[in-house]
Amino acid sequence: MCGIAGVYQLEAQGAELPLVLDRMSGAMIHRGPDEEGCWIVPELRAGLAVRRLSIIDLVTGGQPLVNEDGSIALACNGEIYNYRTLRRELEARGHRFRSGSDCEVVLHLYEEHGPECLNRLDGMFGLAILDRREQRLLLARDPAGMKPLYYANTPKGFLFASEAKPLLISKMISAEPDWEGLNTFLAAEFVPAPRTCFRGIRRMRAGEFLSLTPGKERSGKFWTMRFDNSGPRRSDEEYAGELDRRLEQAVASHLAADVPVGAFISGGWDSSLTAWFASRLLSRPLKTFSIVFPEQPEENEAKYSRLLAKHIGSEHQEVEFRTDQVPDLMRKVVEAVEEPCTAAPSPLLYQLSAAAGKELKVVVSGEGSDELFGGYPWLRGEWLYRVRPFVPRPLVRPLADRVLDPRWGRFWRVLAAGSDRIADMEWLRGYTQHQKRSLLNPDLPFAEGPDFEPFTLPPETLESCVDRQQERLSQEFMRRLGDGLLLINDKVSMAHSLEIRMPFLDRNVIEFALSLPSSMKMRSGREKYILSKLTGRLPPEIARRRKYGLHFPMLATPSGRFPSFVRDTLLNSSRQPGLFHRARLEPWLDDVLAGRRKGMRLLWILTFLAIWWDGFMAG
Repeated sequence: MCGIAGVYQLEAQGAELPLVLDRMSGAMIHRGPDEEGCWIVPELRAGLAVRRLSIIDLVTGGQPLVNEDGSIALACNGEIYNYRTLRRELEARGHRFRSGSDCEVVLHLYEEHGPECLNRLDGMFGLAILDRREQRLLLARDPAGMKPLYYANTPKGFLFASEAKPLLISKMISAEPDWEGLNTFLAAEFVPAPRTCFRGIRRMRAGEFLSLTPGKERSGKFWTMRFDNSGPRRSDEEYAGELDRRLEQAVASHLAADVPVGAFISGGWDSSLTAWFASRLLSRPLKTFSIVFPEQPEENEAKYSRLLAKHIGSEHQEVEFRTDQVPDLMRKVVEAVEEPCTAAPSPLLYQLSAAAGKELKVVVSGEGSDELFGGYPWLRGEWLYRVRPFVPRPLVRPLADRVLDPRWGRFWRVLAAGSDRIADMEWLRGYTQHQKRSLLNPDLPFAEGPDFEPFTLPPETLESCVDRQQERLSQEFMRRLGDGLLLINDKVSMAHSLEIRMPFLDRNVIEFALSLPSSMKMRSGREKYILSKLTGRLPPEIARRRKYGLHFPMLATPSGRFPSFVRDTLLNSSRQPGLFHRARLEPWLDDVLAGRRKGMRLLWILTFLAIWWDGFMAG
């Protein structure tokens, strides 16, 4: 695990190229405090830089990795879980390995197959390959989107990195807002790739590659989400047995490390099953970490995480989170995340990663299960879709756009939507266009076009769906997961030099989930039905639980320093004057903070945006 950066066809003189790489590498020291490396190809005016967090092959696994004749170099941020199988194949074909690194298999696999090698990889990665013979730079991001990869094509050359800050600190591109990206963030709480909130900076899509040669750029997908509905129907027990085997194998491969591995647990099914398998596969007690809320007993899941820790015999640590910590945390959180993104409770994950990062370099988590096996309660809302054909939409639509109450606003928007697919997106909406026009400065160039347009799914994905549930899970997996939840997971954990591994997003588990009938995911109102078949190994109190996501408790009950912090951030900051329409924002803000009006989620979106603006645009 590490941070990677690089340049290609840079307009530079002499020693300027290594200086640019050094600046970019220095901006990522948190991602790789153990080692740094650099490799330059003068004839291509190109180079790679790596900051390494040593996890596998601590002695000889440094990067960039270079092949036998020095013609190809690799910088890889991530882990390749099927590297042992691939290494045996490649050694049988005569390839010689210089290290025990999992990433070196990518180098030799590329020698064999070129860019087509990407589809053989099971892992999480953002990688770059510099090929002297072909004069090629190849970039790629893993199929689920666990590892981000940013790039910018500037007049001075092409540059890329694991984060946005190295691109900005390169001095080849400046921090300017992308108004269309910000418009989408306000609607969806994240920005889908390839767009970001920085003008001129792009983010690789999950499962995408980008190939550059002098004067030519080619991009495409080496993996895309396709459901396989062609297999014979099996019994519930057979499906559950298959998932059980694949999940155990995935956890085993994700435990590969030359350093201790821990686990994040919440007391829900996903993290509990992951930790249960890990505890059985490791020869030493597993270290587990959970977030607890001593101020909000109704949100506190401590009793379940304690039950699991006792059940598996782990060395458990509870990480307390209190509302008054938010003001001190938020600028650190926003600096780490780099983009406006509120799709996950980033302050909680930041605090949890900070605690785990003091003791470990690697943890496993249950992320990805909800998107593959139907864990979100909104997927149960079919009754509303049965009502939609009878609703007079021209009468309902004006009301839908203006209702500020989040729950009723969503109800009317779903009814008024022009199609079921648009209705699906309205379930997840933050701000409507009317609300944005009301609260934001009307003189700013926020886009007025469709703010959910970037969420259109690829035709091959839609063609593979046989029902509405598969379409909805495609939206969750291909958009919100990779560009929202996983983006936050990566940024806040790597801010503390901590790697989060996610066995549910193992390639073999994903393929199984895409072949699973919808009735095995949602049945009789039960989310993740197939996982219920695996919970017999967990304490009964956990096995009986329903889905309960990780909540940000102060969004429901603001108290302490939080209200004054929000007011100062939105109304009194001198660094973002004119971002909001103060005369309209202030009374709405007062009502929400006083509990007279619902809207803490919307308030949180604006707060994150304002802090980001202060730090990256005004700073």
